Parts: sequence; structure tokens; C-alpha cells
Amino acid sequence: MPVDQDFMRAEIGSVRQSLGEVQATMSRVADALERLARLEERHANIASALDRAFGAISKVEARVSSIERQQPMQKLVTGWVINGAWAAAGIIVTLALKKLGVM
Repeated sequence: MPVDQDFMRAEIGSVRQSLGEVQATMSRVADALERLARLEERHANIASALDRAFGAISKVEARVSSIERQQPMQKLVTGWVINGAWAAAGIIVTLALKKLGVM
């Protein structure tokens, strides 16, 4: 049973076309893998940056917590200092007025 040459040419043409489509698809897959690798690298960089940011935030939270615990005592001491300054100013004014003979 002889094989028709036109049939063979058609089949070879079909195989070539399919091979071309496979090559195009492989090229698109390679491009997609390259983009995926770049995205993965960016993701790793962002994850690292987020870890550093959260570490810094934790340190700031610890400092703020410490300051908040000390704030009531600081407020009390500040009140004492201000009251002491007013008392000293009053004593100085009183002494000055006595020295001037007003009192």
C-alpha cells in the first residue's frame, strides 16, 4: 500500500506547525517563569523589609510602654517642681518687699 506524497507533505506541514506552536508556548512559559522569579525575589525583599519594620515597631512599643508606666510619677514630680518654683518665687518676692520696706 503506497503512501501518497501529498498526504505525507500535509502531515509533515501539520507537524511543523504543531512544533512551531509548541516552541511559541515554551517561549511564553520561559517568560512567565522569569517574571515569576522576579516576583519571588521582590516578595522576599518585601518580607525582609516587613520583618525589619515589625522589629522596629516592637522596640518602639516597648519604649512607649515604659514611658507610659513612668508618666504618672513624672506628672507628680513635675507638679512638685512647679509648686516648688512658685513657692521659691513667692519667698523671693516676700523678701524683696520686706527689704524695700513695703511689708
